[in-house]
Amino acid sequence: MLRIFLYAILVWIAYFLVKKVGKTFFSQSHPQDRAGAVSDAELVQDPQCGAYFMRQKGIKGIVDGKVMHFCSEQCYDKYIRRHRRS
Repeated sequence: MLRIFLYAILVWIAYFLVKKVGKTFFSQSHPQDRAGAVSDAELVQDPQCGAYFMRQKGIKGIVDGKVMHFCSEQCYDKYIRRHRRS
């Protein structure tokens, strides 16, 4: 009888440990899923040269009221010059 009681306690402890670990493991959803936020570590594509880079390391520019991200100042300047010509 004592063995059954000890097994029941071990199963109960294991259940709560698995439940707690499962919550922390599965709650780390995609950053964009959480309240519509977008992670700074997200890869974005430069509209000028087409290179992919981490958004936090790029240059942010506003073109026609739209926020755009560029991999460098040079790409930003080229895009602005090209955009003004058209």
